[in-house]
Amino acid sequence: MTKLNNDNPLSIIRYRALSLLARREYSFVELLSKLTDKLPDNPDLVEGIVVTLKQQNLQSDQRFAEMLVTSRIRRGYGPIRIQAELKSRGVSKNIIELALIKSGANWLCLAKEALSKKYGSDTCDEFSDKVKRSNFLQYRGFKSDHISACFK
Repeated sequence: MTKLNNDNPLSIIRYRALSLLARREYSFVELLSKLTDKLPDNPDLVEGIVVTLKQQNLQSDQRFAEMLVTSRIRRGYGPIRIQAELKSRGVSKNIIELALIKSGANWLCLAKEALSKKYGSDTCDEFSDKVKRSNFLQYRGFKSDHISACFK
C-alpha cells in the first residue's frame, strides 16, 4: 500500500476521489460535489482532479448511467423516473437516452410486473381501484401508454 502524502493536497484529493469510486460509480457532478463538500479549501484542485479522472476513464457518466438504470429497473421503476433521477445527478440527455436504450428493457412487462407485485393478480373492476393503480404506476415513472396497456 502506498503512503498518503498529507502535505500535498493533490494526493489527498485524488486519494479521496479514488476511495469513493472504489465503492461505487458516481456521476461527474456528484463526485465533484462530494469532494468539494469534504475539501472546501481547494475547489479548483478538486475540479482538476475530477476532470483528470474522467480523462483517465476512472470516472464515467456512461458507466454510472448504466449502473443506475439497471438498479432502478430491478426495483421496478419506469423510464420517466429513471430519466429524472439521472438528470438530477448531472448526467447529459444523450447519455441517459443511450443507457435506457442499451438496457433493452420491455417497459410494458416491467409495468405489469410492478403492478402484480404490488396488487397481486386481482382484477380491478372499480374505477377507484383503476385510478389507484394508475397513480402507482405513474409514481413509479411509467409512461401513460404503458399504464393504459396494463389495463387492457
